[in-house]
Amino acid sequence: MVVIILLVVVAFGAFTFYPAWNRRDELGVKLEAERAKLAAEQLLQKQRSREVTLLQTDPEYVEIIARDKLSVMKPGETIYRLDGAKKQSPAPQASPKPPPSEAH
Repeated sequence: MVVIILLVVVAFGAFTFYPAWNRRDELGVKLEAERAKLAAEQLLQKQRSREVTLLQTDPEYVEIIARDKLSVMKPGETIYRLDGAKKQSPAPQASPKPPPSEAH
């Protein structure tokens, strides 16, 4: 008789607390995923903050960025790109306007 009562109590406890345990495990997995996302965002924020600081305080860094990303060059300098950078298309030229007709 004691064994049956004990089994009933254990079964009742299992049915009562199993969903909570399962939910706790799911939330633990979600928490770890969110922590990983947070760490990635914090790293990105740190990198961007560092770049902002360099852009504001380091003229050599600004020169490097301008030369690399904007293809700015020094007078008399020729730039050769070997990394397959995008080719800049020439600025569109406006078609010549016909002279205004003279109305007399």
